[in-house]
Amino acid sequence: MPCAAAFFFRKAGRVGPGVGRAIFYSGDDMGQEPVLTSAGMKALKEKLRYLETKRRSEVSEQMKKAIDHGDLSENAEYDEARNAYLKLEKEISETASLIARARVVNEDEISTDIVGVGSLVEIEDIENGCARREYRLVGPTESDPDNGRISHLCPIGASLMNTKLGDLVDVNTPGGVRKFRVVSITR
Repeated sequence: MPCAAAFFFRKAGRVGPGVGRAIFYSGDDMGQEPVLTSAGMKALKEKLRYLETKRRSEVSEQMKKAIDHGDLSENAEYDEARNAYLKLEKEISETASLIARARVVNEDEISTDIVGVGSLVEIEDIENGCARREYRLVGPTESDPDNGRISHLCPIGASLMNTKLGDLVDVNTPGGVRKFRVVSITR
């Protein structure tokens, strides 16, 4: 049987290019301030810059072409372009809002004694002897389970928060409760 964590994250998958999306919960849903690593903030700013420049230009060009076809009342191409424009503006607004509200965890704030956002944690499944796995705890928008970056709000991330070296944690997985041991905590 594969590690529960691997199974759990394979099911979640990666969503979209660049910055990941919240897979389990968003900080807002939990009544919490959004948390990002400095790398996550940099990636969000790059995404916003791309959306506001290149992507907005592409959608604008798409709208111009659709308008050139004449009657807008029965122009499916125009409707599609307009919907793309509205979706883009919503994404720009949400990304800008997240950047404005987020708290950035800087490298020097990351503890090597207690697991928190930004920590690189090595764990082992003590029940089935699965090989050790390493995860970086990040904010939900930075989550990329395929590359070892998990949200501090997902079940395993939340269970690891505030643990210390050697602690045992219980994690609710689709296959039931699994026990993991914290083997190392680094930046």
